[in-house]
Amino acid sequence: MRAKFPAALALLVGILLPTDYLLEAQTQSTAGLMNRIGIENSEELAKMISDPNIRIQDKEEAVFRMGELSRQLPSHPEISPSKLFNPLLGVLIPQSSVQDHHILRVAACNALGRFAGQDGAESIVQPLGKVVRNQEEKEEVRMAAGLALSRFYKNSAAAASEELIAALNQEVDRGAHADNVRVTTQIVVSLGMLGDRRAFVPLMRVLRSNFPTDTKNKAQ
Repeated sequence: MRAKFPAALALLVGILLPTDYLLEAQTQSTAGLMNRIGIENSEELAKMISDPNIRIQDKEEAVFRMGELSRQLPSHPEISPSKLFNPLLGVLIPQSSVQDHHILRVAACNALGRFAGQDGAESIVQPLGKVVRNQEEKEEVRMAAGLALSRFYKNSAAAASEELIAALNQEVDRGAHADNVRVTTQIVVSLGMLGDRRAFVPLMRVLRSNFPTDTKNKAQ
């Protein structure tokens, strides 16, 4: 089935689509069309993200735009940040039946990190921590979640550190393997960015572990 996204989005942002213009609208840059969607129409982005007829690549652009809209929240106190980030939290749930869904989960982690410091953003921390600790999740998704947690260095730094410390202890207990070295290194870097003193003991455990020298150097 052809994705219905281009025409629907073009209509949303006010592009007139006579029959002879439809093809041109379908070939326009998805990102360019997304940029025309303002924060007042964020629910349309949420619909695209959940629509099974929309391509993963187009959903990825919608997720990215949702994260971008976080910058407009200070100018729109009538809009709750959760209206933007709740649809992104839903994306974190793996969908094995959807090809390349992990690409969307990576994008969602990156976008969620942009809500750090917003009202209610503390509710983002635990779901991201769950992703980091999920050893069944793809490595790049776990890394993106770990990086996103490092952005919560203001209001939710303590909670973000707790999630990362739990994840680090889990990986050190497991030991170095091909599928967790990069994840563990990202966790170490993120903890360094948060600067929580409670991370000292877990980081010392990394130095005494069988993880590669690069990981240990970042833990120092």
